[in-house]
Amino acid sequence: MTAVGQARGSAECPGYFEVRDKIRFLVAGSDARRYLNGQLTIDVGRLTPGVARQGLILTAKGKLCAPLQVWTSENGFVIETEATLQEDLLSRLERYIISDDVTITQISGGAPLFHLPGLPASAGGLSICRVGLPGSDVPLRPEGLTEYSAPALDLLRISTGTPLWGAELSTETLPQEALLERVAVDFDKGCYVGQEVVSRLKSVGRVNRCLHGFLGPLEPVSLPLGIVTKEPSPRPAGTLTSTARDFELAQTLSLGYLNRQFEDFPGFLAVDTAGTTVGELEKRPI
Repeated sequence: MTAVGQARGSAECPGYFEVRDKIRFLVAGSDARRYLNGQLTIDVGRLTPGVARQGLILTAKGKLCAPLQVWTSENGFVIETEATLQEDLLSRLERYIISDDVTITQISGGAPLFHLPGLPASAGGLSICRVGLPGSDVPLRPEGLTEYSAPALDLLRISTGTPLWGAELSTETLPQEALLERVAVDFDKGCYVGQEVVSRLKSVGRVNRCLHGFLGPLEPVSLPLGIVTKEPSPRPAGTLTSTARDFELAQTLSLGYLNRQFEDFPGFLAVDTAGTTVGELEKRPI
């Protein structure tokens, strides 16, 4: 069974993976809700207990500071992001606290945590979408289930079109470029840092580039790769950011950014830094 099939919650072979390289903060205080709503792209007042939501922290220019998972706890709000963004996120959050009754405390790593994509949370558990599918976090390693290998987890993430910090996401990314406005932006909430840009892009209806899925017989190569249009007039069209081999399909699934003027082209080539073609690409839906 492929990671794609496994991810859809097959009763025969559901899987799990350990949640690694994350950092969490508890945001508490009488002003915590109001304060976070002025910083995040989602309305934390709409959070359902036991259910996490994806959100974003942006710069004033509407670009990413950090992708987040946010949920409520008995003491306030929990914010999770990549461990590499620990200092940047904390600095960003503290910058706007002036006279607010808000405290931000790092939550220690504690015991391991395991995620089950495609399986609902049990009573008292956390429902959270980590790889493009509804799933759940559990504190104990599941028995009788298959643990995803690193390549299988990459394939699962790419097959669901889930962008990753350091690959598809960076401090130069606008939410709409990575399709994050679909799951991590509430357009009808109050003001927050970066809202003007995000709302303007929604009104305009387009950004200069957009995340796409691709399929093609690529060989393992170093990333990123360039995307060019096919003959007779090859032109630079974008950048390939992630790849994973699906051995059942005998194909490679990929994610990458395509410049909007080339979205209607039928096919593309992937090229390395020397301009050598390493495979053909066709778009696939995310």
